[in-house]
Amino acid sequence: MNLLLIALCALAQSPDMGAIRERIKDPAQVFPVFQELMAAGEYGTAHKLLSPEAMKRIPFEAFYIAFASYEPPRRLVAALRVHASGDGKVRLCSPEFGVTRDIRIQKFLSIYTLDFTSDDIEFLKGRPMAWYRLQVKRADGWHYAYPPDWTYAPLARGCVCGK
Repeated sequence: MNLLLIALCALAQSPDMGAIRERIKDPAQVFPVFQELMAAGEYGTAHKLLSPEAMKRIPFEAFYIAFASYEPPRRLVAALRVHASGDGKVRLCSPEFGVTRDIRIQKFLSIYTLDFTSDDIEFLKGRPMAWYRLQVKRADGWHYAYPPDWTYAPLARGCVCGK
């Protein structure tokens, strides 16, 4: 009986794939859906939003390690905003991290997928380190414990693309 309840709870928490499929028919929605899945810890479903070529280039294990190993890459993904979409790409910006990055998107049947390259994954893993170093510097060298009233310091005041 307990096993049945656990299985039902897992089903209730799984993402609604029909709703996701409808949203990613719009190229401007594919990255926000990706963000929501990453925030929910649904790395497997988020990986499925990659194009078939990107899935070959970036196996799930490498994808999982890149995002689940430490907080800054997940924070960067959460902080990115879609500032433009079209011409087979989506422009992502974050003033907090001081970045603008164009990510390729690809139409697959009737939906859009993210066509991450290995460089995109390295960017999402590596760029947060500059942000993290700034936080440590502002915290007088403290790495893991910040005061209760702590606020993160942004790397830039505005978006690099000007929006």
